[in-house]
Amino acid sequence: MPRVLVTGITGFAGSHLAELLVSRGDEVHGLAHERPPFANLASVRDRVRIHEGDITRLDDVQGALAGTRPDAVVHLAGMAVPTMAAADPIAAVGINVLGTATLLTALEQHPRTRVVLASSADVYGAPDRVPVDEDAPLRPANVYAATKVAAEALTRELATRHAAPVVILRPANQNGPRQHPGLAASAFAKQIAEAEAGLAEAVVKHGRLDAERDFVDVRDMARAYAAAMELGESGTFNVGTGRAVSIAEILDTLLGLARIPVRAELDPTRVRGGDPTRIALDATRFRQKTDWSPRIALADSLRDTLEHWRSSIRDKEGARA
Repeated sequence: MPRVLVTGITGFAGSHLAELLVSRGDEVHGLAHERPPFANLASVRDRVRIHEGDITRLDDVQGALAGTRPDAVVHLAGMAVPTMAAADPIAAVGINVLGTATLLTALEQHPRTRVVLASSADVYGAPDRVPVDEDAPLRPANVYAATKVAAEALTRELATRHAAPVVILRPANQNGPRQHPGLAASAFAKQIAEAEAGLAEAVVKHGRLDAERDFVDVRDMARAYAAAMELGESGTFNVGTGRAVSIAEILDTLLGLARIPVRAELDPTRVRGGDPTRIALDATRFRQKTDWSPRIALADSLRDTLEHWRSSIRDKEGARA
């Protein structure tokens, strides 16, 4: 059975990947900075081994690798919310860039371990045309995107001398259960669930709605990471649907799923400056190499995101009763 080490295993994407790998019989290990209990891993906690450690500390990372002896490492640890990265660029660079450099340094002693790095579609900034393929210029327009460009550069340097494949994936925006509420779909869903529970006014506050993004469900993305582990060559690949969807459509879909009337209200504090951007990813290369394709429709992904928040709120209210 393959042994896999997932950095950031307790997070949004990491926990879904852990569930997928466990379901197919892999031996799953994770590097986690947070302390237990690991809420996102509730369904598989007894079937994964967690190595406590800081991704920026070489001793911690070396210890996790030594304790795992993995066939593959999927590097998901990082600051993944652009607004948080903008608010604390030092922390973002430390985790996303220094953390990646630390892992890659530790992997020098494991030359036959396959490596998969999670980058982001944000590295393209505002592309000249969509859908955008991997040959398009990189135009990072925020701190988060800049850290991902740097992490990619470090990873490609390792690929030049690593004996095993080193794969970089550039995912589209992800939706689904457990998504951080600092991201649009989850923020909208959380507000709706709170309103339904009588914990907040029946209003969703939002920023600009005119940006258009490619959205993929996190469970489809977990399948992409698993597929990337099997590639026989190094490379950089987009993972997305090829369709640009407005934030307005995301909000309208979620409002349509609400169990009570909920109105939308512009919150000036959430409005970002600059022109709206439009992006969709051409994932042809990845599909041809792996036969991967998205299976979960956007409406279903948004419904499951909202159901997650409903369940989380019920559990919290039940614990208080």
